[in-house]
Amino acid sequence: MKTLKVILLLILAGSSLKLVSQVNPVSIDLRNNGVKLDAKLFPAKKTDKVPTIILLHGFPGNQSSPLGLAEKLNNAGFNILVFNYQGSYLSEGNFGFDNCIDNVSATFNFLADRGNQTRFNIDTSRIVVCGYSFGGTIAIESGMYNDKIRNIISIANDDHSVSLKKVAADSAYRNGYNQFIAKSFEPAGPFRGDLKAQMELYLQNIDRYDLVKNAEKLKTKNLLFIVGWQDKTSFLEVNTLPLYRKLQQLNVVNISIKGFESDHRFNNVIDDLADTITEWIKNN
Repeated sequence: MKTLKVILLLILAGSSLKLVSQVNPVSIDLRNNGVKLDAKLFPAKKTDKVPTIILLHGFPGNQSSPLGLAEKLNNAGFNILVFNYQGSYLSEGNFGFDNCIDNVSATFNFLADRGNQTRFNIDTSRIVVCGYSFGGTIAIESGMYNDKIRNIISIANDDHSVSLKKVAADSAYRNGYNQFIAKSFEPAGPFRGDLKAQMELYLQNIDRYDLVKNAEKLKTKNLLFIVGWQDKTSFLEVNTLPLYRKLQQLNVVNISIKGFESDHRFNNVIDDLADTITEWIKNN
């Protein structure tokens, strides 16, 4: 009986291993206006043209994969490109919201390059920008300010303008907000840049980061919003639903929203999350 149990366990272990991508990521030379970003691409194990996902980190993110999605989505048959934002971890330069938006555009241009199209079998009509948390917001803003970006998936996004308006109106909130952000900056954190100067720049341009005010810029996009009903970090009522409702008012056709019984980390539904992304891309 013990021998049979061992055999069954080995079979199950072998089956599980098949579900994990065996593809090794390829380091790529990705630059934004000459600033080198630490980036890697998981190539799909196919010879025909495939969709490619630009997968964006949250804040502060990590040096591997947002929510472990890169490996799962690569195993589903997609190219996956992951990078660290300018001014974070091993990426050069200084961090800032607009630099992050520019980083996504540089990444899109990398994928649209003919040589890279051939090298990685990229279907340029199906390049998807998919971001988690802070990255979900950057994905939306990237689509707002880059006409080439057509397909956007936002997971548990925030809305920068919501916090910035509080910062502008409440000095106590501003101090707390600055202290929270500063924890991710040098010397203790992985980010670099002049936080004070960036904050002043944000406050001078709050409307630029207001998702609802700029919803018109998303009218021609394909959008999937993914939210956690129990998310207490990025409240969907504040950050996601106002934009979703505004897009409905604008009669945007290609928008959808999917909710999970989960919190901000989606730990209990990661496989379902990956399946939702996979199906949406295949159907769009």
